[in-house]
Amino acid sequence: MKKIFIFLLAFTLLYSFQSCKKSDEPIVEFQTSAGLFKVKLFKETPQHRDNFIHLVKDGYFNDLIFHRAMKDYLIQTGDPNSKTASKNRLLGTGGPGYTINAEINYPTTFHKKGMLTAARLPDADNPKKASNGSQFCIIIGKQFTSEELDTLELNAYNRQLDKAWRIIVAKNREEITAISLTGDSLKLSNYQDSLIIQAKKLMNKEEVFFFTPEQREAYTTLGGAPHMDNEYTIFGEVIEGIEIAEQISLQAVDMNNRPLEDIRIISTKIIE
Repeated sequence: MKKIFIFLLAFTLLYSFQSCKKSDEPIVEFQTSAGLFKVKLFKETPQHRDNFIHLVKDGYFNDLIFHRAMKDYLIQTGDPNSKTASKNRLLGTGGPGYTINAEINYPTTFHKKGMLTAARLPDADNPKKASNGSQFCIIIGKQFTSEELDTLELNAYNRQLDKAWRIIVAKNREEITAISLTGDSLKLSNYQDSLIIQAKKLMNKEEVFFFTPEQREAYTTLGGAPHMDNEYTIFGEVIEGIEIAEQISLQAVDMNNRPLEDIRIISTKIIE
């Protein structure tokens, strides 16, 4: 009898420990003036996950507004300046005073509908793609046809080829000029063809963009924002209430895409 009691006690303690163990992918509930939605944070982006949990526990997001809403694209929040901002104030530059190193896991995660992605400054000021410490977006996006995705791939390929072409031309500028001065158009054309072959060989195959089967499936059914792929850190996903985010994205907005009527985050909490 004593052995059975000890076993049951050990089992109870183990179960309690496992039940209280911190989840690798916690779920956060957002109560907003437009309704409730829930997001799951990804374990693959631990810096963003842990920072987000810290902000939620501090009540950082409470009373902030969704300062950016764009139909078929996204909604954005997390600017602390929005808490007491007047109606005409331009928002989107505020934060907690720090950035988070990029944790881009492309193409494992991509910008399909419902993804939680960190906002950031443009590449010119932020070449390492570090994330704003608090601002984030929920992707709404739109559905694409297979033909539209083909066009996006081709455009990306041509941009990469043009980059390589410029490098090759710069290396061979003297020879190009010399042939041009001879007036031999056929020789110049043949030389240009040879340079194009060199440019294609120079292209970094890892940078040549192609959609994965998973991306094609998602973008042609759920929808999303493929032009954002591999550019921003995705650190979570809406698992309940995506229709609330869609509703916010359809609001009437001013010239800066700020909703004319403020939609606020009332409260946030970690529920799992």
